[in-house]
Amino acid sequence: MGDVLLVLAGEEFHDDLARCSAAAGYTVVVCDAARCRHQWLRAAAVVADAASLSVVRDSGLPRRSGLFVISAPDDDGVAWRSGLVLGADGGFVLPDEEGGLVAALSRVREPRRHPAGAVAVVPGHGGAGASTLAAGVALVAARTSPVLLLDVDQAGAGADLLLGIEAESGLRWPDVNGETGAIGGAALRTAVPRTRGVGVLCGARDDASALRPETVLAVVDASRGAGDVVVADVGREPGPVAAGVLDSVDLTVVVTAATVPAVAASRRTVARLLDGRDAVLVVRGPSPSGLRPEQVAGAVGLPLLGHLRPDGGLAARCESGGLTLRRFSSLTRAAEIVCERAGIGAR
Repeated sequence: MGDVLLVLAGEEFHDDLARCSAAAGYTVVVCDAARCRHQWLRAAAVVADAASLSVVRDSGLPRRSGLFVISAPDDDGVAWRSGLVLGADGGFVLPDEEGGLVAALSRVREPRRHPAGAVAVVPGHGGAGASTLAAGVALVAARTSPVLLLDVDQAGAGADLLLGIEAESGLRWPDVNGETGAIGGAALRTAVPRTRGVGVLCGARDDASALRPETVLAVVDASRGAGDVVVADVGREPGPVAAGVLDSVDLTVVVTAATVPAVAASRRTVARLLDGRDAVLVVRGPSPSGLRPEQVAGAVGLPLLGHLRPDGGLAARCESGGLTLRRFSSLTRAAEIVCERAGIGAR
């Protein structure tokens, strides 16, 4: 988000903060504290008052640097105490201490960056091949980084089954569901089943318990903080889990087949699930009616990132030991393009 200052404060502070941000060279983005996860994770700096900090704290957002607490001269200290919980770097009384706030903001000139990237893969319709692409992206990313393949599609077969490690011991969602800030990324990396540099966190077989959004987001934050690339297989159902994951990732990829019904279903998925969020499209051929990938992307309403050609032996390979990537296959190339677009190293 560049040099963006996220403002989570009442209108009574807005004029003061406009002056401060202009002096420090920031662009101001004002958000609702209850729906600021995307901006919270990406803004170069954040200023917040007591009321907003209380909402942010209760929503389970992670600690971050570049957070500054603001208050009026008659504040009782509640704002500063709340800010400490979230990692605040300082507190300022406005308008008396505008100069101090400008100086502090000027020291935070670089955007906050995660040590590892994150990608979400979403099926535009049933059978789109999103889980296969997500697994492929994870295997490609594992060439250069530790990877966590996060399966939050509770209607799917399971990422462990796709990669051929369904019999391996290790943590599944029922083992961590309900945990939040206590999750450690490095410990999680060693506790989940792994194959070829990819750790997999998915549901247990025949377990129907719903995922807790706060747990899923704690896993995402902890894994990225520990240096693991996160690849999330999200599924098509909207809800707080999907919304939180999509707000947390650097790139969202929608997968669709090149058929008229698939395009119609994908348009509906984009409207229901993405809710205005940015995403790109991968189109899987062949098209029985001759639709070109560019036409499909135009009809769905998303930029075209790449396309997948048919691979007649892929299903058989998945069922005889788990998904493997062939060097020059269409799936491998599509996964590499996704990694390149997300800024994840691939060689």
